[in-house]
Amino acid sequence: MLQYFTLYTVTETTCFIIALIFLIKDPDLTWRILILFLLITSLVEIGTVPMIKIYNKNPIPQNSDAWVYNILLIFQMGFCTLMFEHLLHKYINSRPAILTGLAVFFIVYMYEMFSLNPHGIYDYNSITETLMSVLFILYSLFFYYLLLKDESYIILKHSAAFWWVTGTLFFYFGSIACTLFYEILKSEPKSNKVYLSYISDILIVILYSCWSYSFICKKRSTQISKA
Repeated sequence: MLQYFTLYTVTETTCFIIALIFLIKDPDLTWRILILFLLITSLVEIGTVPMIKIYNKNPIPQNSDAWVYNILLIFQMGFCTLMFEHLLHKYINSRPAILTGLAVFFIVYMYEMFSLNPHGIYDYNSITETLMSVLFILYSLFFYYLLLKDESYIILKHSAAFWWVTGTLFFYFGSIACTLFYEILKSEPKSNKVYLSYISDILIVILYSCWSYSFICKKRSTQISKA
């Protein structure tokens, strides 16, 4: 039973519970949809724990959990893109840029799976994940730019949008950095690669901590607007 309690499963499940508590009655559908995304992510992370043990015993592509995360990539892109469109729409008509990003994502996704991956869905779409990370970083930086240009007075420590974007930016920027360093450290001793796993753990904690705080801020802002 303890095998299911990893840093990833605990942080994701905790974030899901916080989202359920603070967003379940939120009037904004886009924020409420995040509850479903976090539920899916938590179930995937918990469900892949026994798959890892099977793969370690018999490391063939069909026993890997890559296919599950390939499917999860679509959910990540869909839910987070929807959230970015919602946040950016406050300032500009972001739909054309968002739809372009989605189109590029799915083209690369299908090309990588059917042309670049020898085992198809059983090989992880790493190029697609990198592309998704780049898109989320660009969306995040553009959000900050629009936020700086906004003449409205905003208390950042109480801004749900700011903290959600901050967690997303830190996580996906850090993920790309880890991927780049991993390629550099491929020929290094295994002990040198351990530090990257520590960084990945820190990134996941930052992501879900920022998201959890953003849910609390969203609940607070909703209560104030109703008062």
